[in-house]
Formats: sequence, C-alpha cells, structure tokens
Amino acid sequence: MRQGRLFGMSIAGVLLLAGSAGAAEWRVPGDFPTIQAAIDSSSVVDGDTISVRHRVCTGATVTKAVVVHGQHRVVISNGPVVGPLGNAGFLFPGEGKGSGATITGFTFDKVAFPVFSRGADEVSVTGNSMRWSIQAVTNWANGRWGNGWHISHNEILGLRTSCGGGIGILVGDYAGGTVTDNEIAHNRVGSWLQVPQTDCGGYNAPGIVLFADFRYPGDKGAVIQGNRVFKNRVLVSSRTPSLVTASALELSDTRNLAAELVIQEDDLVYNDLRGSAVPIEITPDELETMNRIEHNYTGPGGPHRDRALAAQARETAGASPVR
Repeated sequence: MRQGRLFGMSIAGVLLLAGSAGAAEWRVPGDFPTIQAAIDSSSVVDGDTISVRHRVCTGATVTKAVVVHGQHRVVISNGPVVGPLGNAGFLFPGEGKGSGATITGFTFDKVAFPVFSRGADEVSVTGNSMRWSIQAVTNWANGRWGNGWHISHNEILGLRTSCGGGIGILVGDYAGGTVTDNEIAHNRVGSWLQVPQTDCGGYNAPGIVLFADFRYPGDKGAVIQGNRVFKNRVLVSSRTPSLVTASALELSDTRNLAAELVIQEDDLVYNDLRGSAVPIEITPDELETMNRIEHNYTGPGGPHRDRALAAQARETAGASPVR
C-alpha cells in the first residue's frame, strides 16, 4: 500500500483537523477499494486523510478521527443503514466513535441521511453538497457527546419528509446531555419541501434546528447552550402547509414549557432568511428572551406577510426529526 504525506491540501481547516505533521494520506481506490476498508484498516490511524477519487461510491461508518475528503465532487449514493427510512452517507455510530473526524468535498445524491451521528464530538462537515435528504446533517448528542461540531459551507438543496424529517441541519439531544459549542455557519439551505400525500403530517420541518427532544417515554431532552448559528442562507417553503409546515430556523423544546427553559444563550444572528414564509419558529415563545436572536434578514415572505402560516407552525408539534 502506498503511504503519502499530507502536503498542500486546499480545503480550509483540513490541515488543522488532520492531526500531526506526520499524518498519512491514503487513496480510495488505490490503497483501499472502499472508504469503509480504509477506515477499518489498522494502518489508518487518527489524523490520517482518506482521499476518495471514485466518481460514485458508498459511504461508511466513521470510527476514527480521520479526514475523509472527496476529490472532484465524488458522489455518495449509499451507505450504512440508519433505520427503515433509509441509509446514511457517513454514520457516526455513537459512544464518541469518530470524534474529531472531517467529512468534506462530497455530493450526496438522494441519500436519506448524508451525515448522521448518534454521539460524537468535534466533527467537521464542510464543503459538501446534499440533494433531497430527509435530514442532511444530524448531530444527536446521546447524553454526553454532540459538542464542538463545525458545520459550514455546505449546500443543502431539496428536502423531503417521511412522517418526519424534512430537516437541513439538526443539533439536539433526547438523553439528557448538555449540547454546546456547535457552530453552523455559511451554509446554503434551499428547498421546496417534498411531502408525499401519504405523510402523517402535523409537524414543522425546519432548515436548521436546535432541538430538546422529550417526545417519547423516558426521554430526558437536553440543555442546549452556547451554540452559534450565523451567516447561513436559508430559504425553505412547504407546498402543502396544511400537512407539514416549514420554517427557516427553529428552537424547539417539545414540552413547550415556559417555566423550564433548557435552550439558552445560543446565538442565531446575521442569517439571510428572505422568502421563507416562517423565518424563525420558537417553542416555547419565551425562548426568545433566553437566546440572542437578532440581525437576521427576513425581507419579503416574513411572518408579517403571512401570519396564518406562522400561526399554523406554532400549532404543530414542532419539528419531528428522525433518531
């Protein structure tokens, strides 16, 4: 197998995330036939880069702090199973596995869950294109993880629902964790929400959401604090708002309890939300006083233009993400 040194990588931040100066670069194909074979190899260690040059390939379960870099817009068309609704492109299986990894330079074509985590820290998802996802980037903390993610400069075009989902970027928890220090910046999320006629309906599908989940028996939600959502361009609308509404940004505690606010000290600032019928959805409303929500550009299509849709969004059960 060939082992080359990392020199001159062009993606911003990759060298910093790749580890020591002695980190190795591995090629797919070449050194390994698949991304999964590279990650599973004992020769590939934390800090290494896996450079992917297949035109179309399958994703992988990420268990190491590696940089997985798609050269020349490699298309990911399949990957590990998440559940009955579909597969991930890259799956972080939980218990911190894959913490410190970077996913960059890929196109995900109709993959249900392009990047899906059940518990990892300090993951970087940058410079990817995601088309017709159910949830494009999903960061569940699972009690003790989910911190320090950097999600930036991704293009999320087209979102679809399946009795849930329709979400561009989700950061949240249901297992009682404290979710902090995540940065969501400079992403473009644009979609006419694709809702099948058979969808269950009765929920909201946000472009970007910070989510404390108490939906099911035994759920403990989360404290979601000190996260930053800034300078994103988010334009989402639902063609069937009577079934599923859509909002650009959402803060949501599914209990809707004004007396116990667990989403606090987060920044939602300088986002361009023009054209979204419901630019910002907050549940409960009192969260607005506990978080910095300012300097967001709504423009035409904001809540003053369509109060009926805004009211309808508030009457739903909030976002319904897939776990």
